[in-house]
Amino acid sequence: MKTSPRDRRHDLTKQKILDTARSLLLSDGVQGISMRILAEKADYSPAALYKYFANKEEIIEALRQEAWQMMAAFDPEPPPAGMTSLADLYVHSGRNYIRFASQYPEYYQLIMSTTETGPASLEEFKQHPNFIELLHFVEAAVAAGEFELPQGYAPIHLAMLSWFTVHGISLLKLTMMSKCQDEFEPLSIEVLEMVKAAFIRK
Repeated sequence: MKTSPRDRRHDLTKQKILDTARSLLLSDGVQGISMRILAEKADYSPAALYKYFANKEEIIEALRQEAWQMMAAFDPEPPPAGMTSLADLYVHSGRNYIRFASQYPEYYQLIMSTTETGPASLEEFKQHPNFIELLHFVEAAVAAGEFELPQGYAPIHLAMLSWFTVHGISLLKLTMMSKCQDEFEPLSIEVLEMVKAAFIRK
């Protein structure tokens, strides 16, 4: 179905606003985005912006969804040919998570800065596509016999531990350890390897 010229103009303007907001995010962080500054940079009146977005939070959420998609597709160093071990792929995926945060700190911080649009419960969080993907990976590794969980624990516990680990490392690299990332990087990978080793079936 073809769109009308009016609809195309609307979509182009909306995209221009998002592009401008993205530029502000990369230069000034999420705190640098305001409807007044955005209107000035995009060369629109503040009132005009509200024809396309209800408020600043809606614009930021659109950028956050873009960031999630970027993170899901991020794979700067594909696994080596022949890597079939789920345990090794576990470490590879963890490294990619940390690398994304290091390479795109503004996007990573935007993803994690959500409060109003964050899950209202743990059950809601468990339904997030990214967490579901991680949980299914862990379940597959357990089912394949590569990972063995301590008695009384389930794949969701290892999935949460995995996320706590990579998120903690990523956050430290962007904050407290930002001045010594070259030294912190090898230790980060060793921590991932340690987590893997702790759950490999003996």
